[in-house]
Amino acid sequence: MTAVLDARPTSYRGRPRYEGANIGTWVGFKQFVYLAEDAVLQHYRDRGFGPDRLFHEAGVQLSIVEHSVRLPGPVFVDDEVHAEATPAPSANGSEDCFTVTLTVERHGQPVPVLKGRVRVAFVAPAGTTGAPPAELAGRVVPDLADLRPSAVPPATLRSGFLWTETIPYPYCQFSDRMQHSGYVRDLEEVVHRYLAARGISIRRMLTERNWIPAVTRSQVRLLADAHLEEELHTVFTVDDIVKDIMFTGRMDCYVVRDGRIVHTATGSITHGYGVAGGPDAGQVATMDAQTQAALLWSAS
Repeated sequence: MTAVLDARPTSYRGRPRYEGANIGTWVGFKQFVYLAEDAVLQHYRDRGFGPDRLFHEAGVQLSIVEHSVRLPGPVFVDDEVHAEATPAPSANGSEDCFTVTLTVERHGQPVPVLKGRVRVAFVAPAGTTGAPPAELAGRVVPDLADLRPSAVPPATLRSGFLWTETIPYPYCQFSDRMQHSGYVRDLEEVVHRYLAARGISIRRMLTERNWIPAVTRSQVRLLADAHLEEELHTVFTVDDIVKDIMFTGRMDCYVVRDGRIVHTATGSITHGYGVAGGPDAGQVATMDAQTQAALLWSAS
């Protein structure tokens, strides 16, 4: 371990953002991921290697490049969340890996609400001046595609539900590159659009069935850089229905640059529904055949 990544766990306490309480006081899945990000960033800040210092002193961009999490319990808007980020072994020497847990207190006892991993890389684009800290020697890459070059073969746009957007600046970091949380928001957005296109929009399911979205797993992996105001093409498909209560879906993101398709990110989500109100509030909803048929359109 280096001074940047020693073996000591980092503790962090925070609350979900108010904007995440979209239905009732339940908090959406991306807020869990944001809190996991916060815990990992606190690790570097505690050791004097926060993103502000790395960028202004050395031109190095601390970048979260992956999350893979399981969400075993809900978070509500007034919850105080205790996060713990612990460095973990990583097969890729250019990345730092953390196991992250989030817990909340229920009836005086800690209850887990997130378990998973977060990965971090360090980027200095071509032309950056300044030398990285000695602790990062040999670990700084000019582009995210250099982290796992063998994992990013020449890309083709896969088939499925396609949504295209111009990458907005709130989704970017360090003025130019699309950041991890932008893809988390993209994953939430493309699911929303897919469900609406299939005639089972979130509003319709809420008003007609009293169902709210419930996510139990999510994963996003950045593969290559995408830049501010490039056209981002996001493809989403539903792969399977699990025990009539969850569906699994896959997201892939691409840009077209210099006449070639670049695969910039991939992700997955396990999604179902909970009962929004009444005596069964919070219970898992069973999806009927009509709902399942609408979901599986992209897998046909």
